[in-house]
Amino acid sequence: MAFAPTAGAGLKQSLDQAKARLAELKRQIGAQQAVLDRLSAEAAAIAMQIDEHQAIYEQVTAQLEQTQVELDAANRRFQAVLGRLNERVREAFMQGPGSPVEFLLGATSLADLSDRLEFVDALAQSDSDLADQVQNLKNELSAQARNQQRLQARQADILRSLQGEKAKLFAQLSQQKQVYDDIQAKRAEAEKLVERLGRAYRDFLASLSGVSNGVFKVCPVDQPRAVYDGFGAPRYSGGYHPHAGNDIVAPTGTAIRAPFAGIARSSYNTLGGNAVYVYGALGYVYNAHLSAYSASSNGPVAAGEVIGYVGDTGDALGGVPHDHFEWHPKVIPSNWPTSPYGYTVIGSAVNPYPLLSQVC
Repeated sequence: MAFAPTAGAGLKQSLDQAKARLAELKRQIGAQQAVLDRLSAEAAAIAMQIDEHQAIYEQVTAQLEQTQVELDAANRRFQAVLGRLNERVREAFMQGPGSPVEFLLGATSLADLSDRLEFVDALAQSDSDLADQVQNLKNELSAQARNQQRLQARQADILRSLQGEKAKLFAQLSQQKQVYDDIQAKRAEAEKLVERLGRAYRDFLASLSGVSNGVFKVCPVDQPRAVYDGFGAPRYSGGYHPHAGNDIVAPTGTAIRAPFAGIARSSYNTLGGNAVYVYGALGYVYNAHLSAYSASSNGPVAAGEVIGYVGDTGDALGGVPHDHFEWHPKVIPSNWPTSPYGYTVIGSAVNPYPLLSQVC
């Protein structure tokens, strides 16, 4: 919709039309933003469910590995005792059924007979004990096998749940993308109107942008995305540890941006995979599991500059692609909100969710 400046009534009519269109755009954007917020909240809830089920899956997998170790050990004990019992059977067969009687009849005195009776009893008891050990170990092996089957069934159930939740999450993110694209198109239209109508409408557009004036100037991950407060959630990969950041879930290849101006530095480690730090005036942030770096992954960056792309490298390989995001301020705040898992600070990392909620 174009507006050309005219004199008198024509200019007033153009301005009135522009204002009416802007008011309608604001209403539509507000309604769609509410839909986007709802979709983001639902996606965040699904992402948290996936996170919790992933932790359970890792725990069950660890239990399965331990069960296999115990099963192998029990089987080795069983084979050893069974071998001893089989050896005794072979010895008894070779000696023949009459040998114990002949052994007793060969006694040369009452004392010798008593000693020989005691020896025969001990030998019989030893054979009985071996048979009992074999049966007990068979029972133990059966119990271990049943436990392994139970854990395998539980692992399969959790895996099916994870796959269903991942599909639901990606569908949710796709719907978010459609709503977000429509909002962006309306904002672009509003921007053109504002450029034509002057500073008053520029101020209006700024009120639509939702950019925070806090520590983070922009959201670290582009739309579509899901942000939830997983600070302190249990993690088992590489040994148990609390989650020292927030996961921002988004499709592979989604842009990751510097939340403030500073110096970017790329890195790599086995847990985080491809990673990028951004060091700013108030502290630094850490982004992990990147699928790729950008041309600005090393060196000075402005707020909002692309420093990499969402992925699943490191210990996230094969899981839901996301940006593992940590905030390490130079000064630890004394009164900071606690995460749902009961954490405020982990090491030098502070829960970034209160800041992310302002810009994402």
